[in-house]
Amino acid sequence: MALTPPSAVVRHRPARSGWTRGVLPVLLALSAASPLAAQGAIDPNVAPRAAALEREGERQMAVDLLGHYLATAPDDGRAWLQLGRFYLFDARDWHLHGHRGDPDGLLYLDFAATALDQAVRLSVDSGVVFRGVTEVDRALVTIEVSGWDASRYARPRPDTPPMPAYIVELGANLLTSCPSGGVLLTGSDLEAVSVWYGSLHRTPLDVLPIRPDLYATDSVYRLRMAAAMGVDPALPVQRALAAVADSRPICLSPTTDLAAAPALAWEPHRMVRVSRRGAVGAGTLSVTALIQASRQGRSPWVRDVQGVYDAAARNNALLCGSLLTFFGDTPPPACR
Repeated sequence: MALTPPSAVVRHRPARSGWTRGVLPVLLALSAASPLAAQGAIDPNVAPRAAALEREGERQMAVDLLGHYLATAPDDGRAWLQLGRFYLFDARDWHLHGHRGDPDGLLYLDFAATALDQAVRLSVDSGVVFRGVTEVDRALVTIEVSGWDASRYARPRPDTPPMPAYIVELGANLLTSCPSGGVLLTGSDLEAVSVWYGSLHRTPLDVLPIRPDLYATDSVYRLRMAAAMGVDPALPVQRALAAVADSRPICLSPTTDLAAAPALAWEPHRMVRVSRRGAVGAGTLSVTALIQASRQGRSPWVRDVQGVYDAAARNNALLCGSLLTFFGDTPPPACR
């Protein structure tokens, strides 16, 4: 199975119904994860087969396949990863469909975390990252339940494995690039995850991250984030941001779709594009963790993170002569 970046999580499939249909595959699989359970042979074709079923709109069939298979082969980390991803899809669908359905979004996230913990146990590279996505999506529910101010203090669960340092570093660089008091739009799930983890080490958090895709599709998220920006929640995302731009900088991350941005005069500033300059964010840009991970050369997530820096360099050529010179003989394509 090809490892898949977080952007794949935003795909939406029809949500299944029924609490037992959601939990039984996990219970079946976990019942076999005990060291005393009989261990069946790993079939490398099962995870790709489940992925194909999901792409065809048969997610429930894919989940059932994985649940029964993992009950006999609980050491297949890629199968656990797929199962966790499918539950993340279900949690996203719960938001998309008006926060209705059984189980609810938080329970789906619990299912996802349980499956992804097994993927992490079996050293599947993407398990750690998707496990982090689960915590970011928990924080999203906190925003919707209690508002932005409460969510600023959300933290990963204590047993959550640490996010790779180069992803946290990316988030810190994006936050540092946005002027103090700014609104930072993120374009991909990778950026959103990195910014959330990067914000855990930024106190106080003086930048407001916004996910424009959720603002457009999730009415509860829009209500909460509109309140945080002080604008009318009835306004679409472009008009809401245009209203905010009168009082605070708007920052576009490297992969933000300009279709979500208001028609303003954008200029490059570090790794983002800004509507107007403001006080420079605290801290300096660094790619130390990314360089170290690049030299190890094992994770496909390194390439995805490098792609964000490359997109930033396409918007701001000054990065090629400063920060990105640390890449040495392998600079991002935009700097070659």
